Amino acid sequence: MSTAPIILFVYNRPDHTLRTLKALENNNLASESELFIYADAAKNEQSKAAVEQVREIISRNWKFKTVTLILRESNCGLAANVIDGVTKIVKQYGQVIVLEDDLVTSPFALQYFNDALELYRHQDQVMQISGYGYPVKDIETLPETFFFRVANSWGWATWDRAWNHFNSDINNLTDDFTADQIHQFSIEGKENFWKQVKEFKAGKINSWAIRWYASVLKTTD
Repeated sequence: MSTAPIILFVYNRPDHTLRTLKALENNNLASESELFIYADAAKNEQSKAAVEQVREIISRNWKFKTVTLILRESNCGLAANVIDGVTKIVKQYGQVIVLEDDLVTSPFALQYFNDALELYRHQDQVMQISGYGYPVKDIETLPETFFFRVANSWGWATWDRAWNHFNSDINNLTDDFTADQIHQFSIEGKENFWKQVKEFKAGKINSWAIRWYASVLKTTD
């Protein structure tokens, strides 16, 4: 089994980035994994110093199989950075593990992601492997891993066959959602994800994650 490439998205949080990289480097499969670090450029003068600190940190001699730095020359913003990075790497490798700079992984995270990517590679109803567990009721009664139909952005992995369904056009994606689909999308009214859709349409937020979740729901519904 070949290990999946890892993408890490960073910007202007040096302390977070350092913690994330140290934890990731401590993973059992780190030395066998290719790491791609997408570093966004400063949005304004106030961000420049922190961005430079982050770039110094990611340039250190980290102990992965390879480390490739993608240093943006102008500010993309998180959504555009993630969409571009995931699309390119998953197309090249067929699978990918995606992290952001505020995540601290366990030493077994890469093993978990790679095992699950291999196990569910050809299961079309499985669109994402999640590293985050929602605080569901009676979670202690569930097995260590279980199926949940909500996609999330806090440490995840996927395949090209799933990411091919990603639709960045929020109107095309959601305008035909039925009342039942909206209810399901919001986890039967327990979590108001639909509010994020409306905020996106109103120009109040620019979330790649809400579009990914909507793409997943529409593909597997």
